[in-house]
Amino acid sequence: MGADVKGDIYEGLLEKNAEDTKSGAGQYFTPRALIKAIVECVRPEPAKSIADPACGTGGFFLAAYDFLTGPANYELDKAQKGFLKHKTFYGNEIVANTRRLCLMNMFLHNIGEIDGDVLISPNDALVAPSGQSFDYVLANPPFGKKSSMSFTNDEGEESWPRKFGQ
Repeated sequence: MGADVKGDIYEGLLEKNAEDTKSGAGQYFTPRALIKAIVECVRPEPAKSIADPACGTGGFFLAAYDFLTGPANYELDKAQKGFLKHKTFYGNEIVANTRRLCLMNMFLHNIGEIDGDVLISPNDALVAPSGQSFDYVLANPPFGKKSSMSFTNDEGEESWPRKFGQ
């Protein structure tokens, strides 16, 4: 099977899992229609970097990849295809299992290499900025409650930083 077929099957399984409200998987799966609409509004260009600081299973990366490889949008040369595969997408995902799902999802869609540099960081993008700059940021804020940063208060209880506006 080609990368498109395997990737579509895998993403379909992720979507089905996300629809199961008991699993709480909705925190890492933004609906495809919303992602596609955002990517089409942003209209990313070839040979530019794209970041998602809370990438979940990589939906924005896959939609951007499809947009960039769509013959109606661009005809990529060999150098642009290489950049797209190895240097376009950078993300953060603090949930280890979700990060693994993202890496597999990207690999099955022919993004990156199974034994190459990992472009999805396990670090919390809000706590530790990478120091890198990107041409585009495609993101949907995470719905989950998990954070990689917690504190111990004066009573010795674990607490998390206050959210913006609280």
